[in-house]
Amino acid sequence: MPRIDPAKTKARATYKHAGTFYALSADPAGGRLYAGSDDAAIHVFDLAAEKKEPVARWTGHENYVSALACVNRGAKRLVVSGSYDRRLIWWDAGNGRPVRSAEAHQGWVRDLAALPDGSRLVSAGDDMLVKVWETDTGRLIRTLEGHAKRTPQGHVTALYVVAVSPDGKYLASGDRIGEVHVWDADTGKLLQRFQVPVLYTYDPRQRKRSIGGVRSLAFSADGKHLAVGGIGQVENVDGLSGPVHIEVWDWRQPQRHLAAGALGHKGMCNQLQFHPDDSWLLGAGGGGDNGFLAFWKTETPPDSSKDRKAPMPVHRIKTDGHIHRFWLNAAKNELYAVGYRKLDVWSLLS
Repeated sequence: MPRIDPAKTKARATYKHAGTFYALSADPAGGRLYAGSDDAAIHVFDLAAEKKEPVARWTGHENYVSALACVNRGAKRLVVSGSYDRRLIWWDAGNGRPVRSAEAHQGWVRDLAALPDGSRLVSAGDDMLVKVWETDTGRLIRTLEGHAKRTPQGHVTALYVVAVSPDGKYLASGDRIGEVHVWDADTGKLLQRFQVPVLYTYDPRQRKRSIGGVRSLAFSADGKHLAVGGIGQVENVDGLSGPVHIEVWDWRQPQRHLAAGALGHKGMCNQLQFHPDDSWLLGAGGGGDNGFLAFWKTETPPDSSKDRKAPMPVHRIKTDGHIHRFWLNAAKNELYAVGYRKLDVWSLLS
């Protein structure tokens, strides 16, 4: 596996888009990249093409596409999408036609993840539920409840993100008030819950509303640690003026091991992913200081067992435009990032 060098990371190709991409997934075997947009469509790209332009555009949702997952089921390849219209749609990746549709949540479908073997899908919606689906049939297997339906101040809340451990044994979900739940993927049993309160800001005076929440989650390769990301305390809830904030937890304890920002960058961390050798934690997002890519060194300091803000070396790259999602290619030397008005291809040189 190549060793990435964040200092040499550079954008090598860009596709300009009239709107905003909110979701991203890829099918390396089929050679396709899928981006979900605020135009309610899925834009399909050829991974092998040097010039990144859509080769197809799939329509079927009634509002913007906010979540995507690709699954290979034997010889059949599927793309599953979630949307603000509350539905999940299964697509045949070969011809771009819908296979089935289901009203998945009583609220915005915020996120979607597939288990490693592709047999099940996990969705999160603003009805504050996590749902587990059978991929081949679309059957709802299980509904996981437990996230608070309201904020501590009694306002509407949101469930932003779900993650699956690399071995498929655990699911994690994160909400607006900074609470993380970890579930047994097979039984649905709640195994752990903990809070990251710094990710939640409430303005009791001017606006009487909240901002923040757990916006990104990622399991380490061994499944023992869980990275949690979002935005720190916000001075003005009408904007993303708080600092990028991420933490790494031993979720079984639960105990925080590491906490870090992005060199003072103001914004929200929308996605996190451990590089497979676990030497780097990759993150991306944006806000008051425009977009960013960040690479945090994840070696645990000797005294990190103490619940404190342990030092975590970071290399940050400022980007033109907020990044909502990224995908690390199979060779782990290239990163595709989508967000405001574009798709960027980044080379992670060794």
